[in-house]
Amino acid sequence: MTDRANSSLNPPPNQGAAPSRSSVTLTEAQLEQIRRLVAVGRAESVDEYVGAAVAERLERDRSLTELQDLFERKGQAPGAEHLAWAREVLGVEDRDRDGEART
Repeated sequence: MTDRANSSLNPPPNQGAAPSRSSVTLTEAQLEQIRRLVAVGRAESVDEYVGAAVAERLERDRSLTELQDLFERKGQAPGAEHLAWAREVLGVEDRDRDGEART
């Protein structure tokens, strides 16, 4: 078993602290929404908005990986009723790998 929580999803402190350039493809509608948020002061820039969204998603993925490792070490996962309760409390839908809501 590997400790995925301490893998590349969780880089050492200060690694990658200096920004670097990348190209990200967004739909015109997404880009327009972000530009409107910047215009009304809800984000500093498109770069800042996208960077914050990426940081949030990376933290979520790191946390989920850490939870999965914990469940594997304990040898059990939460039951369906626990997952249903958590989804209800968090106000999220159960989605499949393609992002479609499960029924």
